[in-house]
Amino acid sequence: MTLAVSSAGISPACTLRACLTKTSHVAAPCQRALPTMFNTGHCFPSKVSASTTASHRCRQMIVRAEQKGKGVGRGGYPIDEAKSKQLKLVADKMDAFFAHSDEAAFDAVASPDITLHSDLLILDSDLSGTDKVKQTLGTYTKAYDYKHENIAHGADIDGSSVFHFWLHQDLKKKEGGGDGKAEELTDGTATKAALWRYVVGDNGKVTDIYFLTQLTPDEKLSMFTDPKLGSDLKFDVMDFKGPTVEPEDNRMSSMLDSAKIFSEIWETGNSSLADNILSKNFKEIAPIFGTKIEGPEKFKSTIDGLFSNYDRTGGMSAFAVDPDSNKAFIHWESKGKMGGDGPDGISLYGLNMLIFDSYGLIETVVGFRQPLPNERVKYMKKVPEKAGAAV
Repeated sequence: MTLAVSSAGISPACTLRACLTKTSHVAAPCQRALPTMFNTGHCFPSKVSASTTASHRCRQMIVRAEQKGKGVGRGGYPIDEAKSKQLKLVADKMDAFFAHSDEAAFDAVASPDITLHSDLLILDSDLSGTDKVKQTLGTYTKAYDYKHENIAHGADIDGSSVFHFWLHQDLKKKEGGGDGKAEELTDGTATKAALWRYVVGDNGKVTDIYFLTQLTPDEKLSMFTDPKLGSDLKFDVMDFKGPTVEPEDNRMSSMLDSAKIFSEIWETGNSSLADNILSKNFKEIAPIFGTKIEGPEKFKSTIDGLFSNYDRTGGMSAFAVDPDSNKAFIHWESKGKMGGDGPDGISLYGLNMLIFDSYGLIETVVGFRQPLPNERVKYMKKVPEKAGAAV
């Protein structure tokens, strides 16, 4: 296939096949031209309509070709078996802690100065120290009975952290706990989905934990003015478990590329980037407050509306993919100012899991984030002094 890149000034002799062939005499100049094609938006195979799918596939091929030129390993990840085993151990130990309240598993991977970062809902401020963090997390694991399901995990691009998504089904207070009011909010099928990022130091120990979760009925009763908030949102997290799309070579790199573009949308407010990465069946689910966005156009209008009243001044992003599945992860942080009479110095973070369809497009995003200042005022009984407000 010849690339139609007239305004980019690329020779028609530069084919995708040539770009991806190591021995081709055209490969080197093609690879040098690839960033130009990518950035100017002229990457569309000839004789193929410039559809969302075609454009996205071309972006994937560009990334793969660039990686071949740089000698990058599978999926864009440095090939480091020792680091990979280290991160898998962290994921397994933390999974054991949440599944069975296994404190020894937690101790095996926790750094002495580990920090649990506030979610601005359950935890008002950061906590540090192995005993404090273990005790705080253990308050939940020891208070409830549940069926634990490990949904997915993935290591980030530089091997410094691992993301972990789990689900607790059939959730209920242990015998003797609670007064029965929380149970009245459910039909007996309470669940708790949670997304975590464990940052790992050079010694293989977890130094930082970021987390965002659905709230239990008890937590909603104690925190929200309307304890039924979010209860109308129905989705089955078990649909996301396992390799729902057969893994293939370079799937990791294409998912990573799309995750970065999705993050860029939230970083810049450039909603047009969604045209290249979202499925026509796209939906974004926000479990904490029970909202759902359906369709690419609705998502784009949401972005446009948000950034019409928000000036982002800084932030960060970290990315990971699940090597055995069709999922990618994002940890983002945003700092900025709301327009009008909004507060200065807003700072909040979010954790997202992206699920891809068989065409490599983002079909579902499960998005957790800290509450905005106006949401805390609107929904919470008591707004913590720090909890996220302007900092």
